Amino acid sequence: MVTSPSAAHKSVLSTIIRHLHFVLLSLPVSASILTYQISANWPVEGPSIYAIPDLMILEITEGGTEDRPLCFMESVFLQSDEAVMDKLQNYVYDHPDVLMVGKILMKQAMLYHSPGSNGSLVPHLRSSELMMWTKWKGDLGPQDFASVVIDGHTWFSLSSVEIHAWTCEDGLINVDCLDSDRYTFGTLYPNVRLDNIEHTFHRGITLLKEEALKLETFQAEESLYNCLKAWSPPSLLNEELFTTALVNGVWATAYS
Repeated sequence: MVTSPSAAHKSVLSTIIRHLHFVLLSLPVSASILTYQISANWPVEGPSIYAIPDLMILEITEGGTEDRPLCFMESVFLQSDEAVMDKLQNYVYDHPDVLMVGKILMKQAMLYHSPGSNGSLVPHLRSSELMMWTKWKGDLGPQDFASVVIDGHTWFSLSSVEIHAWTCEDGLINVDCLDSDRYTFGTLYPNVRLDNIEHTFHRGITLLKEEALKLETFQAEESLYNCLKAWSPPSLLNEELFTTALVNGVWATAYS
């Protein structure tokens, strides 16, 4: 019986990671000078917190003594939103020059639970033939992923999916501030509204570029400086790809 909703937890986050890889690889920067490492589930430790962020971008410079975290992101499903907000705030406290933090907030219509908690249903499920993945997907339409009910058990029930992001502008990021141009959010379900969050991600990548331009190597080489300065981030959030990732993540979680 399914016990961990890892596919749903990772679905949107994994798509963001893949797109960030593409965006950062498009930067006109030699890897011998500067590289960016996108880490998933890599532990970080500081005065305020020891945690394992779902996503972290590290800046690694030539001859640098320490890798610099530029971005942290968490995917919220089984954790409480309050606990994740505390994490984001502590990331900022421990790394005051971080450029962007964010979260993917998956809200459940019904608390996720294994069929093992439904004693009367378990014998029936154990005696039933395993439904193959292709048939499972074939029996569900694209609008059926929010609440997956098969054989009398609610395998998954989702009410909304939101993406929130904060960027740094002349000071510490304030994750309690929800009404400035440093913060925005978008929705992936039930409505797809990603324009504002796309703008914020674009701003976050632009801040990353501006930090790179401050490095001594770029300051000393005019051609390198001008090439990087002229670069603009490509689009990051493709609605269709993100919706597909969410649907597949939910179905895989329910099926596993």
